[in-house]
Amino acid sequence: MGAILFLLIVALLKDQGARVTRCVNGFTQPYSNPEFLSCIDIDECVENQHICGERGICLNELGSYQCKCPKGFSNYGNKQTQCAELNCDQYETQPGQTLPGFGSFLSLLQNNCLVLSNSTLSGPTRPLLTGDVLLTLLVNTTDVLQLGLQSNGHRSSSEVTKLLRTIEISIRLIAPLLTENVTRIETNHTEAEIMVRRDRTPPEGPVSLTNENTQLDTTWETVVEDDQIYPGFAFVVLLSYKNLDSLKDNTFHQSQQLMSSAATVSVSNTNTTNLPQPVNITFNHLQSSDVDPTCVYWSDENGPGVWSGRGCTSVMSNSTHTVCSCNHLSTFALLKGIHQEKRSGQLSLVMWVGVFVALTCVVLSLITTLWCRFVSRKRRGGHPLQQDIQLHRK
Repeated sequence: MGAILFLLIVALLKDQGARVTRCVNGFTQPYSNPEFLSCIDIDECVENQHICGERGICLNELGSYQCKCPKGFSNYGNKQTQCAELNCDQYETQPGQTLPGFGSFLSLLQNNCLVLSNSTLSGPTRPLLTGDVLLTLLVNTTDVLQLGLQSNGHRSSSEVTKLLRTIEISIRLIAPLLTENVTRIETNHTEAEIMVRRDRTPPEGPVSLTNENTQLDTTWETVVEDDQIYPGFAFVVLLSYKNLDSLKDNTFHQSQQLMSSAATVSVSNTNTTNLPQPVNITFNHLQSSDVDPTCVYWSDENGPGVWSGRGCTSVMSNSTHTVCSCNHLSTFALLKGIHQEKRSGQLSLVMWVGVFVALTCVVLSLITTLWCRFVSRKRRGGHPLQQDIQLHRK
């Protein structure tokens, strides 16, 4: 409609002798003529055959275009972005495997996923929920789970792993549905900030997200990574848990407490196991301390889950905050006690070795003393008691 109106205005201006020097977006001038402007439609589908992705179908329109996605793919309601494949099976709830309180939320995510991918549920589908509504439900459900685990005293590494995995797959569906460039939400136990860019070309330059206790610094190049498969949007997420320390495994020693809030970092780039450029996370210490913390992330590669320092280093630390540099993305935090525990273990080993050596020396000394007394008595030819009696008779 706008393109048609523009053509009418151009025709009217020509009749009045006015000069038009440029075309609106979606149109181009086939040749340069300062006296006469002729604008024709640009066929974006011909100029860029991959403008809708490998599986998307491009439909040219007057002054514009739109992408039609096949079943199982979606451009999240933005008709001018590439079609991305959706895996809706990951939101299916399984008895005994779904976290308490997350069953109904995952059902909503699966419904949204199937609607976006032009698929259908076994039953009737519900209306598509907005990204803001889904994000609010995610944060509130996470709060309820943290409170529930605190109240019943159940602290399992597997529960932490399930929680973090659920949040990761949820964020990947929610972020592209957000309409604002920056979305923030904070509750009693969870805080999230999400930044979304929707540009024809991949965004560039630094990007920083901040909440009460954590700051993330990275670049849009890291967020996007591969310009060839840029889907028309990019997002970066910083989600902090104020009480994730209460969800740690009971096997952790009391001295191995988190010194900061834990934070999940997620981006639209799916290849985040070995980043070309590390990200920096600045943590505020929960309490002022002179103990050197260790930068850690939650690893579930070799079991139910554990804090690990692989791929993360501390680049600056003082009594109030620490800056961690990590070459991969995950859920990060500051842990105290790792180095202290190692040194304590070394001291304990030295102490027990010293005790063993001392006891050995005492035993050997006692045996030597008894042996010497025995030999001395034997040389004098009698029992000390008999010698005392003989002397008394004299």
